[in-house]
Amino acid sequence: MLLKRAAFAALLLMALPYIRGPLYDFPPEAAFSGTQLLNPYETVSHPWQRANLHAHGRPWGGLTNGRQSDADIVRTYESFGYSVAGVSNYQHIAAAHGVPTIPIYEHGYNVVKRHQLAIGARSVTWFDFPLWQTLSNQQYVIDRVAATADLVALAHPYSRDAYALEDLRQLTGYQLIEVVNGPFLFEDSWDAALSAGRIVWGIGDDDTHDLTDGRRTAVAWTMINARSSNTADVVEALRAGRAYAVARTNESASAIETTLTSVTVRDGTLHVTCEGDPSTFVFVGQNGEIRKTVKGARSASYPFSHDDAYIRTVIRSPRTTMFLNPVLRHEGAAPQQLAAQVNMAGTWLFRGGLVLVCLALGLLYRERRRPALKRSPRHVLAPAGRKTA
Repeated sequence: MLLKRAAFAALLLMALPYIRGPLYDFPPEAAFSGTQLLNPYETVSHPWQRANLHAHGRPWGGLTNGRQSDADIVRTYESFGYSVAGVSNYQHIAAAHGVPTIPIYEHGYNVVKRHQLAIGARSVTWFDFPLWQTLSNQQYVIDRVAATADLVALAHPYSRDAYALEDLRQLTGYQLIEVVNGPFLFEDSWDAALSAGRIVWGIGDDDTHDLTDGRRTAVAWTMINARSSNTADVVEALRAGRAYAVARTNESASAIETTLTSVTVRDGTLHVTCEGDPSTFVFVGQNGEIRKTVKGARSASYPFSHDDAYIRTVIRSPRTTMFLNPVLRHEGAAPQQLAAQVNMAGTWLFRGGLVLVCLALGLLYRERRRPALKRSPRHVLAPAGRKTA
């Protein structure tokens, strides 16, 4: 009996977040369009900051699965030449507890691993949907995280099918997505969002839980064109798209690490140059379609056609692969971020229906618990002293 009551109480508790979550109307999917081209690297003038924004220590006395202290993470990455060593523990801002890192944490404790990085976090958002998540549930979580952070990045978007491609074509409210997470690449997820007209910039992170794991430490990073490694400068550069994600591949030996030199747009043609070994330049467009490939070069160009909504460049060098942010079409002033809107009428109808279902389940449980009425025993055989014909 106690187990049944506990299970019923747990069911009601699980239902509470879903009652609270609103329904959303999402902006329609539409490719970028216009006569002008937005180049996020147009104003590049600052030094490049090498950053890792996703690493785990041992907060709360080691309850999470990081194998090193927060301070060890910072020291190790600084020894590797990183100027931004992010410590992004689950639901815990290490910078608020004296760790010399930017304020950041990883949000999410649901079973499907839909997690977000809250960059420039002012406080921790604890709300989440622990079990399944509808598209509106996903949007509500993103909006809640964004309310107390400067930027929101979707972490490992396709791990355990966390964010389906069709969902990424509709969701809004986040500015960044992990294109590189340790040894894993998520270009399809990025292209799904971009092809639907969502302005999303790419980042790369280790997502390390163990600094001694060579597959997860210093294998992915983000180069950020920021004045300094201070939080405000890093956030401003990431918001503007002055960054690119890097994955270390070591496909062949090289003593030189290839770096980006410039990205310019002149007369409708995109020009990209790098410094280091000759590399392969791949220009990727709408729906992830490869539009052009240039091999064995330190520079390459691509003329925009009328059908190109955006073009992003991938540079494959002997040691690394660089994923540049896209140059995209727009009209008039700088393009605005799309935003899903709460459908108030639908939300209250849904909440009312969910409350009625919970009440019905409660009444049904109460009825099943009600004791049966006692009845007098019924004689099956006639009494022995009864006279019969």
